[in-house]
Amino acid sequence: MTDSLGPIRTSGVLVILLLWGLGGPVLAQSNQGERVSLGIQDAPLGQALEQAAAAADISLVYDVALVEGRRASCVTPDVPPEALLQCLLDGHPIDYIQTSKGTYVLRGSVRRPPQRGHLAGTVRGAEAGRPLVNAHVRVPAAETFAGTVTDSTGRYRLNGLLPGPHTVVVTHLGYKRHEATVYVPPNGTARHKAALAPSPIVADSIVIDADRYGPASAQSGADRVSDGELRWRSVAETPDVLSAANSLLGVTSSPPYADLHIQGSSTGGHTLRLDDVPVRNPVSAGRLLGAFSPLALDGLTARKAGFGALHGSALSGTLELDHDLSDADAEYGALRVDPRSLDARLQGTTTLGSTPVTAMVAGRVSVWDVYQDAALTDLIDRWSTLDPVLAAAQLPTDTTLTDGSLGARTQPNAGFYDLHGAARFDLGPARRLHVSAYHGGSDLGADLVLGQSVGGSGQSNGGFQGGTEPTSPSSAFTLPTRDEYTWTNTAAQVRYEMPVDARTMGSLRAAVSHYEGVTTSEIGEVQPLLQASTGPMAAAARQAAYGQEGANAITEVDLEGRLDVSLAKDWGVIWTTGLTYQRSRFRIGNAFAPGLQHQTGTARLRTAAETTIGLGAHTQVEGGLRLTALSERGTVYAEPRAALRHHQPIEGLGTIGLNVRGGLYRQFTAQFDLSRDGATAVVPTTRIWLPVSRPMAPPRTYHLAADFSWQPTAQWTVDLEGYRKWQPHLLAVDYPALRTHATTPASLTEPSNILASSHGAAYGGGLRVEYEGDALTGSARYAYSQARRTFPGRFDGRLTPVPWSTPHRLTLNAEVPLGAGIAVEAQGEGVWGRRWGYRRAYYAYLTPSDLGEAWDRLRLDRPGTHVLPPRYRLDTGVSVTHSWAGVDVKGRIGVANVLNRRNVADWALQPHDDGTVSRWARFLPGRRATVSIRIRY
Repeated sequence: MTDSLGPIRTSGVLVILLLWGLGGPVLAQSNQGERVSLGIQDAPLGQALEQAAAAADISLVYDVALVEGRRASCVTPDVPPEALLQCLLDGHPIDYIQTSKGTYVLRGSVRRPPQRGHLAGTVRGAEAGRPLVNAHVRVPAAETFAGTVTDSTGRYRLNGLLPGPHTVVVTHLGYKRHEATVYVPPNGTARHKAALAPSPIVADSIVIDADRYGPASAQSGADRVSDGELRWRSVAETPDVLSAANSLLGVTSSPPYADLHIQGSSTGGHTLRLDDVPVRNPVSAGRLLGAFSPLALDGLTARKAGFGALHGSALSGTLELDHDLSDADAEYGALRVDPRSLDARLQGTTTLGSTPVTAMVAGRVSVWDVYQDAALTDLIDRWSTLDPVLAAAQLPTDTTLTDGSLGARTQPNAGFYDLHGAARFDLGPARRLHVSAYHGGSDLGADLVLGQSVGGSGQSNGGFQGGTEPTSPSSAFTLPTRDEYTWTNTAAQVRYEMPVDARTMGSLRAAVSHYEGVTTSEIGEVQPLLQASTGPMAAAARQAAYGQEGANAITEVDLEGRLDVSLAKDWGVIWTTGLTYQRSRFRIGNAFAPGLQHQTGTARLRTAAETTIGLGAHTQVEGGLRLTALSERGTVYAEPRAALRHHQPIEGLGTIGLNVRGGLYRQFTAQFDLSRDGATAVVPTTRIWLPVSRPMAPPRTYHLAADFSWQPTAQWTVDLEGYRKWQPHLLAVDYPALRTHATTPASLTEPSNILASSHGAAYGGGLRVEYEGDALTGSARYAYSQARRTFPGRFDGRLTPVPWSTPHRLTLNAEVPLGAGIAVEAQGEGVWGRRWGYRRAYYAYLTPSDLGEAWDRLRLDRPGTHVLPPRYRLDTGVSVTHSWAGVDVKGRIGVANVLNRRNVADWALQPHDDGTVSRWARFLPGRRATVSIRIRY
């Protein structure tokens, strides 16, 4: 019996015989020209090729040695000759070429990974040339379906496309479909500009999202980080939502914690919303990471100085996140692993009755129990090291600490998780129901055991002068043995959108959010000397010894209705009204402040309206008014806001844009960070959220901002911004009041006893230059910021630089593609002019009596003079992207702080037996390598 049979030809009906038992190929030629079907089970490759050539009626030439000893298995239904050869040669180092005469020649494989290319360009309206925001750009025939939406300037970019011709489809509501063929070069970037012609929509109603489908000017004053940047922005760190926000001009974070600041304002000056629901503590692992899975989100929008009336009441701006359900037809899963977390996502579509439903679920969990990241471990260990000065200030006045308090080591613990779910129900034309929920939690702690001698000095412990020898071990006490910080956060919302009439869309939304956080310190054994001590600080010291605690819980329920009315072609009005109920409780206690408890519930009614009028093809005027009524105060607060925007393409110059914005801004939920006593605090502050109620008046600020954008070519973009904020009324913690009332805790039952009014100002600006080319994609950003304010009870009421200010910040980013899906990346940052160099708790709690003669030298009453050294950091990495049969894999190896610079985070003080005080620095993490991988299928 031979190993193969001759071709079997049929007329009208295709027959495929699979002789699995005989191990031979069967070929059948269909009646559709030269298309052939094939079935083979482990046949000699040479005989299979001969039968395939005969069946397909092609000329095939090859060296017998090339196929000798090789066997083939293949099943193909009705395919052309090229696909037949590919199937037979799969798994063998053999390739083929076709000559000009049509002969196929086999040769040794010279296949290499495809040199992938990119597609970039802009989308504009054909009549006015105005950039179109959120136009959908798709390449349906790509190896894996590729698609994106345009940004606020009408630009788009698609990466990782196979070289060759691609059909590009561009769509936008109210415009005709655009379709074109674009050739993508290997290892290069193709550029395509699409001009969409208007297309009137004949329907009873249409859905228009003002942010998504307005002109580019409607997005001015709001910077956006795309979902791809959220998931893969950092070169050498765990992908993180808050670190991605730090890449925006005017948004900064203060390492090592992930606290964000918008244009010189405190972290309490902005709100963060997920699907328009407030998330009070958007951080994990003691503020070292953002609290959201990047795989669950559809980008981040930062609204800065001069934001509109519809976007809420906040002193500095808003950060807005949305769950990712942008592609209704996508069904996929994704998995990402890095040294700190495991992250996963699933999305699918189904039908409930006749209702299409798109749903997504995502989650992230810490891998601390499996692998303890060295950088995170080292950071927690450094930040929970005992501070002898703060510990001494908490002891009775007849005791003193001796040298050597800084030798303790800690056993850190860090864990976090977050869960996301979202679904969209398409109930009919222009009718949708959106449902989403989020729950997250975090736990950060450190164990510390250290015995420390206490001696009677006969004088104030704070002077560090003439200290005596340590007493016997019987007079020793044990310092804090456990410090822990935990929180949970929950947010959920349901929103129904429907048409009201031909010109009006409406929506109803109900939302709830709840936050609860606890900080605790536990103390071990306290020996009799401390128990019997008397003096003005003895009670507070004993309270600190038996345990310190800070807790806060806040619940918010919100109902809102919205109407979006199109009055004319260039004139629209959006009106919202809502009712918010908040209930808050907090409990504070440490060595410097007695137990303070407070509970309150407030309701407020709000309404806001904003109108946009077009003045020609390139200019818009926007005006808005926001009103908030506080029932407890019987007062209505107004917040007027306005903006002027101009965007215009100019022949030979490119596209320019100018935006001027301003208004009055208030805040009705106050956030303040109470510095902990700091002896071993892993997290340095207890964060409290409190609805503003009588007798406190809501804080207010005035904004004036302007930005200028210029896009001279498709590759270059230049943005310039400036702002000024007047802050006549702010709320801040009055730390001297806490310590003054240390023996009378009953007097601190109202927040107004620990919060007081302050005032200040902030101004600054920035410049951003971006370039997107075939061989390089990069950007450079420089930001300048100055902010000063008064601090109640401290610094003699002077305007003082704020502790979070970064006066000068320069960041550089570059990505160089090397081909075959490989790219080299680098990120550099330099920061100059940081002040408040010592630990924050020093400025909050220490007094001249605590430091004695050292106070005059240290001048803790002038934090603006304590300038930290410049901070420099360079991160590098290599990323690899590849696809196999619909599975996309991206991996990265990075090195953070590749130069291993010892960047100073702050300074601490160390007293010595001879009465002197020395300064030592806490450093940010040094060089460290990271590895991460993401799989999408």
